[in-house]
Amino acid sequence: MTLDIFCAKQDGVTVIKAAGEMDYHNFRVLKTSVEQSLADGERKFIFNLADLAYLDSSALGSLLYNQKRVRDANGDMVVIAGRALTEILNLTHLDSYFNIVESVEAGQSWLAEIDLPSRSNVSKIQTRG
Repeated sequence: MTLDIFCAKQDGVTVIKAAGEMDYHNFRVLKTSVEQSLADGERKFIFNLADLAYLDSSALGSLLYNQKRVRDANGDMVVIAGRALTEILNLTHLDSYFNIVESVEAGQSWLAEIDLPSRSNVSKIQTRG
């Protein structure tokens, strides 16, 4: 299974876009991206997961873990959820746990009122499993 993670800074917000399939074999890539961004001082995140075609329970656990890590670092995040993630969040009743938005622009608007320090970081990570 392939998971591509793209990290970019847009208007003071770190956008992490995941595409492909996230499962037990590659979910740690998202965790690594978030931890590196937090270490770099980033505190505002948009998780663009609209292009995830598949995710398993370990990937969902990773998303929960990353939400906790961001909040523990006095940051906040929003999620753009595609069909696969939306179905899982609804089924598990976790849809109310995450701040779900429709687009990057909506996420930037939602996060605009948070006044936290951040620095720029752009990278691409690709895994094949």
